[in-house]
Amino acid sequence: MNEIAAVAPWPVVATTLLWLARRRPSVYARAAVALLLSCAAGLVYAGSAAMQDLPAREGRLLHEYVALPGVLTGWYLLMALAAVACIRAVRPRIAVAVGALIGVAASVLVLPHHELAAVWGAVVPLCSWFVAGCLQRRSLWPLPAPGPWDAPEQAVPSRPAPQAAGERSARALVPLRQAG
Repeated sequence: MNEIAAVAPWPVVATTLLWLARRRPSVYARAAVALLLSCAAGLVYAGSAAMQDLPAREGRLLHEYVALPGVLTGWYLLMALAAVACIRAVRPRIAVAVGALIGVAASVLVLPHHELAAVWGAVVPLCSWFVAGCLQRRSLWPLPAPGPWDAPEQAVPSRPAPQAAGERSARALVPLRQAG
């Protein structure tokens, strides 16, 4: 059951990231960077903690990282933050946020090391989400131009609005040069 519980978040994370990549690339970039930062911090901690106690065997670093209390909850929290960033309606956003908070609280209360579970289940994912947002705002890497999914209220019409027969803009009255 432990192996199944360790692998269970991967399809959820992969499905969420694929959905975000298709629907909202800007939120996808933030979620992917936040997940990468959170995992990197966890791997560094798991590597240093394993070397303090016992010599780590090859291939055990990932197992030690996933065995940290609250890590998988942190993955779920990051995916919930990405979903909240994509949802426009208020009630579903509240429902997803409350569900994520309940999940983190339940995970922290059930695990034996409450402080460590709170750090890896809430603090590290939230900090990595914040840092990924700061990196994205500073444009340290080129992101694609926002598409119609990012700002639907600013959509440009495909045809110009028809003008009355007597009304013409100043641009239309300017004579054009003859080509050739």
